[in-house]
Amino acid sequence: MVFLLLSLFTVQFDYSDTGKAIKAGAHWLTLKDASTARSIISTITGGIISLTVFSFSMVMILLNQAASQMSNRILEKLIGNRFQQIVLGFYIGTIVFALFLLSTIRDIDSGVYVPAISTYLLIAFTVVDIFLFIYFLHYVTQSVKYETIIHKIFTDTQKSMEKKCVLQNFSTSSHEQGLSLSLNAQNSGIYQGFMEKPMRSLCKREDLLIRMEWPVGKLVIKDTPLLTILNKETIPEDLQKEIMGMVNIHGGQDIDVNYYYGFRQLMEVAVKALSPGINDPGTAILSLQALGHLLKYRSENHP
Repeated sequence: MVFLLLSLFTVQFDYSDTGKAIKAGAHWLTLKDASTARSIISTITGGIISLTVFSFSMVMILLNQAASQMSNRILEKLIGNRFQQIVLGFYIGTIVFALFLLSTIRDIDSGVYVPAISTYLLIAFTVVDIFLFIYFLHYVTQSVKYETIIHKIFTDTQKSMEKKCVLQNFSTSSHEQGLSLSLNAQNSGIYQGFMEKPMRSLCKREDLLIRMEWPVGKLVIKDTPLLTILNKETIPEDLQKEIMGMVNIHGGQDIDVNYYYGFRQLMEVAVKALSPGINDPGTAILSLQALGHLLKYRSENHP
């Protein structure tokens, strides 16, 4: 969309009085031959399409290799890479820019209606694409290295634990057994926690003491107990809906929400690396070292 709007703006600027004056003052910006402009744009379009196809193919091959030799659960670490998305988006944007520009060329004797400024801007985009492609090759090959992936999983898990495990000492709170109300899950899925600030505000406002019956990352079945209100026997139905609306139950898992998912990913990488088909003890050692650091931190911090 950005490149399409940019192409509209540059073409309008080409045909404006200011653009004509600039081209009249700088003769090197003038393209008087429409066929030459078409040839330049067509060549660039074909080349960038080839770069895009090659880049997508290379990414898919590397993803397939990583999934087969490590774990398919680490693919989100590779697919969600922001730099790859920017590079591929820039390629596609250049193609859109070139195709729109190609449709605006007019066959006339004067070069005024040949979008020369836009054509030279397209050439500049092409040069940027070439340099991006060179760096993209280096970046992708480095990002799929086993130590890079393991370090990223370790870092994400460490950050997640630092946000959630903030207590040095842990003591369980006691509550006298009495009136209580159990609320069942409204749908099946992976329990991902709850919205902490709204839930705390609600508990303070309504004087509620709530206990979650499942740890984060566990599968919850519909119509099974999800949470228990320890100090109330009944609450209004609209309040029940408000509480259940703050509980997150989804189909997938995320390290930011459930740091145990990072432990599981590292475990799967280590186990698969030691399988007879892979036989890569070096990768297993890296995973076990990362697990050791994470377990040490987890043993010293709660809850």
